[in-house]
Amino acid sequence: MNLTCRICEENLHQKIFHIKDMPLTDDFIDKNDANRQEYLSDIQIFRCSNCGVVQNPNDFNHENYYKDYQYSTGHSKFAQNFMKKYADVTCSIFREFNKKSANSVLEIGSGDGQQLLYFKDLGINTVYGVEPSEVLALQAEKLGVNTEIALFDTDMISKLPKPFDICISSYTFDHVRNPLNYLLASNASLTDNGIIAFEIHDLEKIVDRTEFCLFEHEHTIYLTKETATSLMEMCGFSVISINPLPEVDVRGNSLILIGKKIKNITKSSLICRKFTDERINGLQIEIEETVKRLDTWIQKLPEKSKIVGFGAGGRGVMTLAALKNASKIRALLDTNYKSNELLAPKTRIPIVGPNEWKEYDDCFCIIFSYGYYKEITESLIEQGFDEKKIFSLLDFYPK
Repeated sequence: MNLTCRICEENLHQKIFHIKDMPLTDDFIDKNDANRQEYLSDIQIFRCSNCGVVQNPNDFNHENYYKDYQYSTGHSKFAQNFMKKYADVTCSIFREFNKKSANSVLEIGSGDGQQLLYFKDLGINTVYGVEPSEVLALQAEKLGVNTEIALFDTDMISKLPKPFDICISSYTFDHVRNPLNYLLASNASLTDNGIIAFEIHDLEKIVDRTEFCLFEHEHTIYLTKETATSLMEMCGFSVISINPLPEVDVRGNSLILIGKKIKNITKSSLICRKFTDERINGLQIEIEETVKRLDTWIQKLPEKSKIVGFGAGGRGVMTLAALKNASKIRALLDTNYKSNELLAPKTRIPIVGPNEWKEYDDCFCIIFSYGYYKEITESLIEQGFDEKKIFSLLDFYPK
């Protein structure tokens, strides 16, 4: 492991969290190939003593990993509402600062193209996606969204058709290996006074909730409002809005920043404010207490109780991988997958699609995808689940 800061390139010394033998969140096991050994490795999270940015210094080949990535939330009404409002607010902010409507939008990590369709609905005809997953990019192309199959970096600039008025992303910026290159490439891809908007996970919420499941191999940096703002400013942006949407409209742990391009920039010196919450120094112990709380709850359920989880995304996969009692979970329900095909990495818990949910209607259920709790609960009740037996992962966090 290269223990060098992704931002200021200083050596990393301050480890704040360590968990052993964790999987990749999307490295599911095909039931027909159950003997395959999935990727398992320790996750170590550091805070840079120089610039203060919290990060995972480990690198693996993101390009190959995301090539077959399939997870999408486009089917969710809650997610659709969020994407519509995300498009509305960024276009509104562009008009406010440019006194005209935006004509073009670039989305980094554009997935199946659903987000860009909401910009089309606002009358923006030029939308362009950059997405490393061939599976999702093909879905986007079928919807009429032009998509470049690639990871976004400075090499991408020459491939873009023209500068864009808006550059947007959701849960992509905190996955990139070189965050500064990402921001500099975003700057170069924008017109003068162009708008950048990105949604990432909020480190302050991770610390408050001890949300250890977000410490993943796939996540490279963890930012607060302050550190994210500082990175944007050093890369030629002025932050003009933070969390512009009401909390009820955003998903789980969400931090949204919107900025305006104020200058072209090719390199920068770092001036990064530190994350000063001293509780981060005790994060390891607090997370271990949260894991124990989950394990104890499972252990103390009435005898012969049956349990399932909901959500085969990162929260579900990583939470279960940390538990001693994960073997007591009979299935991991999810709308993205068919039944009887896949097993969760490390725990080998079967993934179950909607057609078979009713077979588990007598089970207790932990909803790992808590950002969609209301929507998921309504779906489970329709399938015969008892609302009193449905719990949110948030119920086990200290805040």
